[in-house]
Amino acid sequence: MTNHSFARFIDGRFWAVLILFMALLFGLGLAGTNAQEPALPLTPPNAEAGLAIFAERCANCHGPTGGGDGELSANLPKPPAVFNDPEFRKTAVPATLFGRITNGILESGMPPFGPTSSNPIAEENRWDLIAAVYSFSTPADSLALGQTVYEENCLACHGQNGLGDGPDAAADANLDLTDLSYWFNRSNETVLADVNNSAIPEHKFDLSEDEQWAVVDYARTFSYSYFDALAPLEPIATAVISGQITNGTTDEILGEGEAFLRAFNASFQETLTLTTTVGVDGRYQFDLTDVQPDWIYLVGTRYKDLNFSSDAGQISRANPALDLPITVYETTTDPATITIEQVHLILGFQGDSIQVSELYVIGNQETAVFVGATGDANQGTIQFNLPEGVQDPVFERTLGSLESTIPATEVIQTETGWADTLPVQPGPGGLNLIVSYLLPYEDGMALNRILPYTTNNANVIIPEVGVTVAGSEWTFQGAQQMSDGGSSFLSYTRAGLQAGTELTLILDGKPDAAATVGSGAATPRNSTNELLIGGGGLLLAVAAAVFIFRTWQAKPYRDDELDYDEDDEDDDENDGENDEITQRIQAIADLDNAHERGEIDEADYTSQRKKLKSELKTLWD
Repeated sequence: MTNHSFARFIDGRFWAVLILFMALLFGLGLAGTNAQEPALPLTPPNAEAGLAIFAERCANCHGPTGGGDGELSANLPKPPAVFNDPEFRKTAVPATLFGRITNGILESGMPPFGPTSSNPIAEENRWDLIAAVYSFSTPADSLALGQTVYEENCLACHGQNGLGDGPDAAADANLDLTDLSYWFNRSNETVLADVNNSAIPEHKFDLSEDEQWAVVDYARTFSYSYFDALAPLEPIATAVISGQITNGTTDEILGEGEAFLRAFNASFQETLTLTTTVGVDGRYQFDLTDVQPDWIYLVGTRYKDLNFSSDAGQISRANPALDLPITVYETTTDPATITIEQVHLILGFQGDSIQVSELYVIGNQETAVFVGATGDANQGTIQFNLPEGVQDPVFERTLGSLESTIPATEVIQTETGWADTLPVQPGPGGLNLIVSYLLPYEDGMALNRILPYTTNNANVIIPEVGVTVAGSEWTFQGAQQMSDGGSSFLSYTRAGLQAGTELTLILDGKPDAAATVGSGAATPRNSTNELLIGGGGLLLAVAAAVFIFRTWQAKPYRDDELDYDEDDEDDDENDGENDEITQRIQAIADLDNAHERGEIDEADYTSQRKKLKSELKTLWD
């Protein structure tokens, strides 16, 4: 079965529910209970900072511009909130929004991003997200009108900056509009009602309804920093990207070599390549001018025939100095350093077939990069054994969550099974991989394989459709009902499996035909092309991850790469394919923009987008 037909096989509803289940399994605590009164931020929230976080953590459901049209939105139990509807900001209460972001909304499929999350968002940044939401919902022209109304009718008392220090302000009046506690516990609707019902003579204005809403919009900006997400991005005049290179194995400074800076825009196009010499103090520095705020940057260096990179970063007006440290490591060939921290076996049924997705979370216990037992990563690093009879397995890498993946094209077939060819960085979770495959299903069938590495925990997740896991080796964790009110899953676990142990999974029973996974829908966990055509922030994250995986960990740097040598015939074919991928991504982005502007009807939009996605998948495969 081809990758394309496999994607069609997986039912969207099954995976939407599964994502929620996995969130619970990883301890995200989706229930929106135990809400606490939020502490006010120390400074007004910043919408520009919040938009960057929104693109990374929220756009996949809420859409790149807050339209509720993210790539995963169709598979959620309830539609996500639409933030770019101007009506939203009229009734929204910041303190309530903060509670929802912090605690999640279980019935809507929204996970928490507060302390109970395994990947929480800092409290300050959750307030920044609320500023971003208000920016989505507040039209820029309303603010412009509101400023005019404010200056003509309000400034004399409330002051130029809302501090209550205008020339006509009474000494004993409470006129400070920068009081966060006032705004964060009131909606615009409540504020407008307070003004209209006020006995203060100065508040008796002859204003139209639009002017009244507009002046409240403007007055609220004294409590947060507004940013027009739809306005053209102005370049940042000057910026600095710097960092220090250290050896994580020896704790020594690497005071030699070169650092390579690369930047990518939202269309997955490389926009900048620079090289600098590393100082004896291990530091490098790039001084930039006219920086585009939507570019993403990575810095890399080469050490002992391996490439090492920084984290991805973006420059903002609030912080034009970006610190991107790089850690290099020595190498190891000892397989005993590798541990499978978690392996999750996720099962589904379709007719006479069983669909299996195995999620591996792999750690490296040494402070050295594991390059495989042979010392040549190209011959294989991490080994994978799959059950006998598996046909056309699909390998994907996770980028922090089940719904964010890219094809793991670096995985190769060996004489004994399958192997990755990427070196494994030190530390927990140094490599994540999903392996998906189909097998004919029979009552009593066994899925067996030898575990090549010590495995801390193995888990099985299976829909409650009449099939159970047999054998005393597995501990039954019980059934859990999902938020859709009907679906439920069984889970089993094993712990402390030594390297060389045979992992046996015996399935007992026949699946209920009425409850098995349907066909013809794509998984909301989504294939790579589904994610690549998403919003700008998500695209940037995927582009960065693709670059780290494919360019800096798997390929050596070349002078001709850095100098854009057009005469390098060896890479013509790959470069042409990358150009085609970029063209398809840009075409889909342009098509989406045209659809949002109403320039193309729904039928043509759907047809063209489907064609472009198919072409993109072919190129990736």
